[in-house]
Amino acid sequence: MVPFRKKKSPKNVETTTGKDGDAANSPDAKVEETQTDPKPVPVPSEPPKMDLRIFFNQLISFPIFQPKPAPVPSKPPQMEDISDLLKTMMTEKGEKSAAATKRIYELCDVGHKQNRVPMVCSGKYDILTPLAQCLTQESGGGRRLACLALNNLSIPTENKRVMAHGPPSSAVIGGLCKVIAEEKQDFYLCCICLMNLSFLEANITTMLQHSPVAEGSDPSGSGKSEGVRWACGLIKNLALSEENAAIFGKTDIPKCVVDNIRNTTVPPPRWTANSLEHFSLFVILNLSHWPVSRDALIAAGAIGVIKPIMAEGDLQ
Repeated sequence: MVPFRKKKSPKNVETTTGKDGDAANSPDAKVEETQTDPKPVPVPSEPPKMDLRIFFNQLISFPIFQPKPAPVPSKPPQMEDISDLLKTMMTEKGEKSAAATKRIYELCDVGHKQNRVPMVCSGKYDILTPLAQCLTQESGGGRRLACLALNNLSIPTENKRVMAHGPPSSAVIGGLCKVIAEEKQDFYLCCICLMNLSFLEANITTMLQHSPVAEGSDPSGSGKSEGVRWACGLIKNLALSEENAAIFGKTDIPKCVVDNIRNTTVPPPRWTANSLEHFSLFVILNLSHWPVSRDALIAAGAIGVIKPIMAEGDLQ
C-alpha cells in the first residue's frame, strides 16, 4: 500500500486567512516573517567648543581663588586711649586683656620713649597696678607683654622712684619677684626690670622689702642661663647695701657666683660687660666689702678662684 504524502506548499505561496481574516486561526497557515529596517544609531555630535578665556574667568571667580583682602591697618595707640586700655586690662581676660596690654607696651616702646615718664608720673593714670596684675597670669602673652612694658617704664630715673616707692610698688616689685621665684618663662625680663630699678641708689635698700621670697631661701633660683645672668646683675647692685649683703650671705648666692667664675670656659680677657662672669665677679667684689657676707665668700672658695686671675693680671 502506497502511503500518501502531503504535498508541500510552495515557499512563496501567500498565506490564507481564516474565517475572520486571522491567519493564526488556520492550522495550515504559515505566517511569513517580515523584516523591518533597523533604527539608525544616533551619531554623537561634537561638543561645543569653549573659549578658554571664559573658562579661566569662571574658574577664578570661585571664592577659593579670590585673593584675601588686605587687612585694614589698625590705628596706632594714642595717649588718650590709655584709660580705656587700662579698663580692659582690669575687667577682661584672655585675648582681650592681652591685646590691651600690647597697646600699652607699644605706647612706651623704643619708638615712643617720650611717653614713658608721662605714663607713670603724670598722675593721670594708674598704669602700674594693671601691669602688676598681668604678672599673676599663669600663661599667655599678657604676662610677657606686661614684663616688656615694665622694663621700658623702669628706664627713666623719674619712674624708678615711683615704681619702687609709690603706692603700686608692693604689687609691682612683689609680682616681679614672684615670677622670678617660680621661674616662669619670662623671669629673666623681671630680673632686668628690677635691675633697672636698682640703679637708683634710694631703691637699693627698700626693694627686697617687697620680695615674697622667704629669708634664707635662694632668690637666684636654679635657673636658666639668661635668668641667672640677669639675676646676678640685679644682685650686683643690691649687694651695695650692707643690709642686703647680710641677707645674701645667708643664701647660696656666694657659692653660686664663685662657681660661675670657677666653672667658666671663657678666659677673663674675653669677659664682656653684662656677661655672667662680669656680673658674678662684681657680686663677689661688692659682697666682700661687708663682714656679714665676707665669711660666706671665703667659705665658698672665692680666694682660690680670684688669686689665679689676679696673678695673670686679668683683673683691672
